[in-house]
Amino acid sequence: MPKTATAKRTFKIVDLIRNRDSFEYIEIPKFPVEINIEVTTTSTLTTPKPAPSAVLNRLEKAARDKLDEYETTINEELIKIEKKIKTLMATPTGDALDQAEKLTQGTTVTVKNALASAQGAAEDAVEVRLRKEAQNDDLLTEARVKTGVKVVSGVISVGANVAKLVATLGADITSYLSIAKTLFKLGLELKQQLKGEEKLRKDLKEGVNAFLKTRESIIVQALKRQNLTSTSGIPSNPKKAIEFIANGVMAAGQEVTKGRNAKQVAAEVMDFVVKELKAKVNDPESARVAYRNHSSKMRHNVDDVSRKADALEKEMIGAKNLKDGVRIGADCMKLKGTVRGLATGLDNAEKYLDEMQAVLEAGGLDCDDSTIIQKLKRLDIETIASEGGEVVDLIEEIHSFVENVAEAVA
Repeated sequence: MPKTATAKRTFKIVDLIRNRDSFEYIEIPKFPVEINIEVTTTSTLTTPKPAPSAVLNRLEKAARDKLDEYETTINEELIKIEKKIKTLMATPTGDALDQAEKLTQGTTVTVKNALASAQGAAEDAVEVRLRKEAQNDDLLTEARVKTGVKVVSGVISVGANVAKLVATLGADITSYLSIAKTLFKLGLELKQQLKGEEKLRKDLKEGVNAFLKTRESIIVQALKRQNLTSTSGIPSNPKKAIEFIANGVMAAGQEVTKGRNAKQVAAEVMDFVVKELKAKVNDPESARVAYRNHSSKMRHNVDDVSRKADALEKEMIGAKNLKDGVRIGADCMKLKGTVRGLATGLDNAEKYLDEMQAVLEAGGLDCDDSTIIQKLKRLDIETIASEGGEVVDLIEEIHSFVENVAEAVA
């Protein structure tokens, strides 16, 4: 009777629809997923080895990738229904609400069907992957796989803010408040990012300044290695300093040149300087990368702030009779202007980081110390901190006004 060994893998996906909180007009329940994979290997004479974890990892990935495809398909369907209901709410009547509810009922059926298909598709994907694994692994030639995919589904419904919108005849306070809360959350994130930016900028400056001192020391070492002693008149540009050293060697006579010509001396000095600099460039480069990554995250956040401020401003233009609507709209305009100033500062910081990357990649051989120091000073005068602080203050003010309006309407 054949002997068998079974390897099992169970994993869970908390929610198949990861961006469900991004919808404003529909409410989407969580769709948790649990997947169980069992691979049974078979041998006629001896007990076989179980399938290795690396194989189970690839089978799991096959299932996850297939579920990701269905998540995209379901999201596309949800976006369509979201847009349709948004169009209906341009005229928020009881009839529009009835139509919206019918749309969500139909979408619930569509999504449930898609989830059912996703289960079978994930199981098939695991089967296909195992067959591919078996082509290169004798252990898996007769292996069997059993996959169980369980998806808990729920009912998609009209968002609570839609009913509120109908009840207030277009005064979409819940929608305004939702935008303002998102804006406020972005403001809190930006506030923390600004603190991080200040520290990372300091680390970058200190790293570059330390590199410059090290570079100067290496040039002096290169000079002394050639049996020269005087550093008087040595240029601050590394390449010119290397030329200066080579000329000094040639002027010192045969005792120092030892049969080498100027080109050979320069090549020897250059080789020493480049090797030494490569060993010292990691610290400032690490600081540069950290600052660049942080600035990129901040830039994405600032872009989101601009979009939300634009959305809220448009809402205020349409809500002519809303208490403090004009004031909120004016603050949104001011916020967008301040965001533009902050974005300019981040743009300039990005250009500086690109320049520093070029300097560090070349070991700084083409740049005088004064040139690099001037670049550092330019970074100091950027308006990231001041503009960022004003952005945060305006966001907090807008959020406060919208909350007050929501309380008054309620």
